[in-house]
Amino acid sequence: MDEKRMAGAIAGGLVAGLGITAMLMVSEKKSGKPSELTLLERTSAHKLGVHVPPDSRLPDATEQAVIQGGHLLLSAAAGAVFAATVDEEAGVIPAGVGFGLAFYAAMHWITGPLLGVKKPEWQSDKASIGMHTFNHVAFGLVTALGATAATRM
Repeated sequence: MDEKRMAGAIAGGLVAGLGITAMLMVSEKKSGKPSELTLLERTSAHKLGVHVPPDSRLPDATEQAVIQGGHLLLSAAAGAVFAATVDEEAGVIPAGVGFGLAFYAAMHWITGPLLGVKKPEWQSDKASIGMHTFNHVAFGLVTALGATAATRM
C-alpha cells in the first residue's frame, strides 16, 4: 500500500470532516439547537450509561470537544478505509462519489440504526436525506482528492 496515498486520504478525510464540523457548529450557534451530531453523541453516551445534558441544551466546550474529536477520528478512519479499499487508478470523481455514498449508507442506513443511536434514514425527511447525501459525497470527493494529490507529490 502506498504510504503517501494513505496519508493523503487521511488528510483529505480530516479536511472534509473539519468542514462538516464547522458547518454543524455554526448551525448550532445560529439555530440555538444542538446539531444532529450532538444528539447522536448524547444518545450513544446515554446507551453507555453516561449522564448527558438535556437535548434542548447546546453543548459546552468540553462536550463539543468530545463530539467533534470523535467526528474527526471517524473522518480520519474513513480516509484510511478509502486508501485501503479504493483502486489507486480510479478517478477522483467516481471514486469520491462512490466512496461518499457507500460511507453514507454504512453510517446512516445501516450502522446508526443497528446500534439504536439514530432513527433509520428511510424515516428522515427528504431535506435531511439530501443534506446527508450531499455532505457524504463532498466528504468522499475531498478524501479522494487528498489521496490523489498526495501520490502526485
